[in-house]
Amino acid sequence: MPYSTHLMEQLPQILQPLADPNVAFLLFVVGALGLTIELVHPNAVTGIVGAVCLILAFIGFGTLPLNVAGLLLIALGFLLFLMETQIVSHGLLTVAGVVAIAVGASILYTPGATQPPVHVDPVLIAVVAIAAGALAFTISWAALRTRRMRGSPGTVGVPIPIGSPGVVQMPLEPLGTVYLAGETWSARTPHELPLPRDAQVRLVEFDGLIAVVEPDPDQPAAPTPA
Repeated sequence: MPYSTHLMEQLPQILQPLADPNVAFLLFVVGALGLTIELVHPNAVTGIVGAVCLILAFIGFGTLPLNVAGLLLIALGFLLFLMETQIVSHGLLTVAGVVAIAVGASILYTPGATQPPVHVDPVLIAVVAIAAGALAFTISWAALRTRRMRGSPGTVGVPIPIGSPGVVQMPLEPLGTVYLAGETWSARTPHELPLPRDAQVRLVEFDGLIAVVEPDPDQPAAPTPA
């Protein structure tokens, strides 16, 4: 058992770097950033790395005069970054997140009456806030581009343009099915008038998942697609 006894004696020395206020802050930021990326783009790696960094950060916080308000402000900053990827705020949420991280880091530790003052290096605060803001802008820009991407007609989840031609598969009496943009849709006419099979129609609007169509006199009759 001499090896295990020696390891237990060395463990506090191994964990001593975590008690550095800058190291603990940086670990918390990396952990929160990893979890944020994991929520936006699940990949397991960033989530695991983020969780480990958070555990190490809280080990370090246990030996420091932590100010919970500062910790919550930093967490709020990353929550705002996450919201930026879901809500188009034109960067306002990211700016608010940067401010929250900077303010939270500056008050992260409570000055003690009998202990020397502990604080995060202002240079590190500035570097972390700018880097986190730039990364948040990049992630939100990529998310915005993804939302704006449009596929070809008939792709699942892509809106079918109004006026698209189609053909009745199951007679509309008043509800039936039509073939639109490569897909079969439940359909009806605006006034629930009946339409026979193979009637040529064009899309008027969508009523939920039901296509509202009307006869298209400009198109000749065609057989129903198989």
